[in-house]
Formats: sequence, structure tokens, C-alpha cells
Amino acid sequence: MLDATLQLDEGRLREDSGRTPETTDVSAIYDRSVLLMQAAAVGADAASGARESGWKGDWLVLLQALCKLTVTQASAGDPAPLFTAERLRQEIASLVGDPEAQWWSDESDTARKKFTNAWRALENDIGRIEENLCGRAISSRVAGIVTLSTPTRLGTTNAMGYGLSVSPIALPATAAAEPPPITNAPVGQLPANCPIDYLEEMEAYPIPGLKKPLKISLSGWRAALITLPVVIGLAIAGLLSWFLLALLASDVSPRALLQAAVLTGVIGGLVAWLCHPFYTLIHDRIVRAPTFLEARLPLGHVLLIRREGEDRVLRMVRYTATCPVCEGEITIEKGRRRLRGRLIGECGRNPVEHVFSFDFITRKGERL
Repeated sequence: MLDATLQLDEGRLREDSGRTPETTDVSAIYDRSVLLMQAAAVGADAASGARESGWKGDWLVLLQALCKLTVTQASAGDPAPLFTAERLRQEIASLVGDPEAQWWSDESDTARKKFTNAWRALENDIGRIEENLCGRAISSRVAGIVTLSTPTRLGTTNAMGYGLSVSPIALPATAAAEPPPITNAPVGQLPANCPIDYLEEMEAYPIPGLKKPLKISLSGWRAALITLPVVIGLAIAGLLSWFLLALLASDVSPRALLQAAVLTGVIGGLVAWLCHPFYTLIHDRIVRAPTFLEARLPLGHVLLIRREGEDRVLRMVRYTATCPVCEGEITIEKGRRRLRGRLIGECGRNPVEHVFSFDFITRKGERL
């Protein structure tokens, strides 16, 4: 016969051993919903801020609408909400207002194609604001940023469901001990140094057809940019010497020779002007972007070189902050007068008095 040993803990209530599986599942769903809601709120603020700064693109409006709808559904407990294209177009129409709303709310093929193109652009360009999302999430103590979910078919219909998911990020341990930035406070109550945090807004690609940062060899660029000004200077000196000799030894009119010399000087100066920012970039690792690269972009970009893994990459980005004195937008500009030679943050409302330092590594600054 088989022997059986009596188990003394048989019949113990499931609640006595801790949390029930149902409670654990509900808690996990709730946590995912809360994290998605917080990350979507950060995404909506990022898209709205980019539009207010002057960035244009249907994909930004689509991202803002998708984040706002996700916040509403996630706050109701849905950990993975999906929305049809029609619902998203209605939300976009409410955001953009008249007269542009008709291009989204209309049920024509043009409106559907506009949405499809906007979604494709969002898939391609959402990585450009990843640093902005991370900065806002860290500032708000949200342990994740939004990413796009692959569109899925809803049931047996042809309607597609569009939604967001959360990509976790690591929050720095020191951020919890830092006081929140003070804004819109009376001048007498502001800290003496007025610390601010800069946000990397969005990466720009000013070269047509180039949609990724440039990988560069620092030693090769340094050698080229150090040699090039010397070569240009020698060329200009040689041309001026030729001008003097030709003036003395030929029958060419002095006026024609003078015009040629002036044209040569203008061309040499233009080349030197174009090369100088990149010459400074090699030494300082950051420089204010030339204006001709911002012809169709908001002003205030910088060119910077930073190490990413084993590569050094050249990026063109824009840093902004909120002025703690007047709540104006702070952008990066070249320092003037006693601050010449530095990149500083200038308030758009008062660029003379509301001036702040700028550290592109820590992304922090203080009032100067």
C-alpha cells in the first residue's frame, strides 16, 4: 500500500500567503496605465512646444493628437488604447482649428492620404525629438517615453488601430534631490543664480536628402581646417602681390586691376567666413550654427560634436529653456561685450538683462 503523509498546511487560504494573482494582475495593469498616461502627457507637451517654437509638419500635430487621446484613455485604466484614423483626424481638426481643420475632418481621399503621409513622417521623424522627450521625462520624473506601436487591424474590419507604447528610461538618482525650477516668481524671491535646465528641442537636417547625423574623423577634419585658412591666406597674399606687379608691368588699366583685386578679396573673405564656424567647432566641440543653415528653420541652433558609442557625430540641434524671470523663451546665441567668445542663453523678451550660462554637457545654466 502507498503511504500518504498529512500536509499540515493543506486548505490554507490563498489570501494568507500574500497577494492574490488577480490583485497582482490588476496592479500591473494599473501601473502600466499610469506610466503610459504620464509618458503620453510628456509627449503631448513636447509636440506642442515644438509647434510653438516654429517647427512645422503634420506629423507633429498627429503626435500631439495621439498623445492627448492616449492620456484620456490611459487615465480611464486602458493600458494599450488604440484609435482609428478617423478618430485621430477629428482630434487633429480640433487642435489646428479653422481653416486648416477642413483638410483633416473631410471624408475625402485627400484627407485620408494626408493622414497616411503624416503617419509615415511620424514613423521616420519621431527619433528627432527623442532627446527632448527624455529631458522632459527626467524633469517630470517619468520613467519612460512614448514610442509608436505598429498599427493593428481592429477585429474583422478594415479599420486600423494606431497607438503608443512606453520605452523605459533610467532616471538619474540625483534628480530626486534637486528642487524644481522656479518660474514666474517675484524678482525679490528668485535665487541669486536663477538655475535653469535646457531641453534639446529637435535635431535638424539642413542638407537636403540627408536624414542622419554625420560621422566624422576628428583628426582628419582638424588637419583640413587648420591647413585651409593658411592656404587661403597665402593665396590672397599671392594674388595681391600679383596685382602690384601687374599694375607696374602691364598696360591694363588700374581700374580693371582694382576690380579684380576687390573681387578676389571678397571671394577669399567669403570662403574664410564659411570655414570659420567649422574651424571653431573642431576646437570648442560646439559653435553657433551659421545663419544660412537656418534659412527654413527656427533660429537658435548649434552645431556640436559628441561621442556616441565608438563614433563622433556632428549634429545640429536647438536648445531652449524657460526664463525664470519673465517666462520668455531662452535660446542659444553668441555672447556679446564681456561675454564675447562664449555661447550663452538669451531670453527672447529681454536679451540684454536676462542672460544665462550654457553647458551643453549638463544642459544646465545660471544667470550671468
